[in-house]
Amino acid sequence: MYRVMIVDDEKYIRRSIINRVEWGKYGLEVVGEAADGEEAYAGVQLYQPDIILVDIRMPVLDGLGLIKLLAEEHSQIRVIILSAYQDFSYAKKAIQLGVEDYLLKPIDELELEQVLLKIIKELDSEEKQITAPVLDLAHWN
Repeated sequence: MYRVMIVDDEKYIRRSIINRVEWGKYGLEVVGEAADGEEAYAGVQLYQPDIILVDIRMPVLDGLGLIKLLAEEHSQIRVIILSAYQDFSYAKKAIQLGVEDYLLKPIDELELEQVLLKIIKELDSEEKQITAPVLDLAHWN
């Protein structure tokens, strides 16, 4: 089961996302939530999420600041940006930082589920590569 963290300064948005997606159906579990990037960064150590959904504009440490920290120290975490802003400069910066997708609020459940399915497929593929047995060619000769 992959672990998900929701980061948004609006509690209503966090609750809405958590309640509208059938996480278990996709082999996902929401393990934590945070109201700003600083709280989220601390939560990364605690919750060890595989996927983070993050708002781009938040107090204290914004989404881009959090994504930059994650890219430097936790690059294996997949990030999906949630934003009410259709600002190209935000999207460009997010792409440069390697986010999985940039979804506009209000979040379309189907669109979010499609992005999650793509990420799950990638994570499953990576996990198979890590756990695949390595053939000892010397043994076969």
